[in-house]
Amino acid sequence: MKFSRFCLSGLALALMAAGDAVAVDYLDGRLSVRGFGTLGTTYNATGDAEFIRDINQLDGPANSWSHDVDSRVGLQLGWRFNDKLDAVVQGVSRYNHRGRYDPQLTWAFLRYAPDAGKQFRLGRVALDMYMLADSRDVGYSYLWVRPPVDYYGVRHITHIDGGDITLKRPLGPGLLWGKLYAGRADEKISAGIDGVVLDAEGTRVYGGHINYQWDAWHLQLGSTELQYEFDASSEYMNSIRFAEFFDPALANVLKDIIEPVHMQMTSLGLAYDRGRFYVQAMASHLNRPGDEFDVDSAFVTVGYRMEPFTPYVSLSGSRTEGVTYRELGLNFDGETGITQQALSFGARYDFSRNLALKTQLDFINVDQAGFLWRNIQPDWDGRTQVLSINLDFVF
Repeated sequence: MKFSRFCLSGLALALMAAGDAVAVDYLDGRLSVRGFGTLGTTYNATGDAEFIRDINQLDGPANSWSHDVDSRVGLQLGWRFNDKLDAVVQGVSRYNHRGRYDPQLTWAFLRYAPDAGKQFRLGRVALDMYMLADSRDVGYSYLWVRPPVDYYGVRHITHIDGGDITLKRPLGPGLLWGKLYAGRADEKISAGIDGVVLDAEGTRVYGGHINYQWDAWHLQLGSTELQYEFDASSEYMNSIRFAEFFDPALANVLKDIIEPVHMQMTSLGLAYDRGRFYVQAMASHLNRPGDEFDVDSAFVTVGYRMEPFTPYVSLSGSRTEGVTYRELGLNFDGETGITQQALSFGARYDFSRNLALKTQLDFINVDQAGFLWRNIQPDWDGRTQVLSINLDFVF
């Protein structure tokens, strides 16, 4: 789907939201129709590297504006069989690894909730292994123009084919609840090389998190295991065969990327939301074979509501020990890994029911770009500023 057609569709839905169109229920409440979307534009000040929102995207702006970074639209249909059983299907169209807006089925599950303390889902479910993971496509639901790229950008798996179990119970002054999930991934990412796509289908995912909510506080501790398996495209395999002839060391690195690997991710999140103040902080550790590939990420965001405006500031970063390409036997400069920091200033303006206008300015410093940037020029100093303006809506 080209952006022009996507933009017209998103604009029509935004106008529906502006006209106070809300979630619609049919057939005595059995059928529900809901939607969401973002129309956005992003400017990256450097021409030496292309900015992307996450590693699912093919490319991004470099010394230019782009509508592709954040723009997306989604539609959700629900069917209620009875008070305990329902089904939900959700599709999302966003800029992807092929540079297109191909619609993707992100949810398709049956949900059984025998009582307020138990819930079981089976099918294609959101992989919410950290706060906001199940709603990161719904820009209206959070404060930023996008979740911090340093933290969320490499966490590309948004859903799994499997199921989850949620259990809740009151404890002391608050609510204790936890979730367990397991399944297989079904997503593709761009390898950062023109036309080369890695398919994560078959990657096994299992884990869970425990939460405690009381008063204005929310604390979450999570752990996830991933058995990564990548199927490489024919273009990627051709690159390996070409490298085997001219640069065997590079060929070995390319082979290592698609080798099955076991990774473990742990995370800790804390949020406070009362009155005018909103604070959220998260930290995580991604462990994989070889200490040089472990990734530590964190962010903290503080917002202050002055209805209808909410200004905010956010500090985020990720760090990898990394090794130089020359240590891997490659004859060029640079380092593996992902190490960067971002200081962001922004504001949200809720100017109408179901509509929010946001702007954000990011000051970014990159030491190791990893997969988080595209088409990096050798002389880039690792610094840039990114300006974003988004219109988020729900209906």
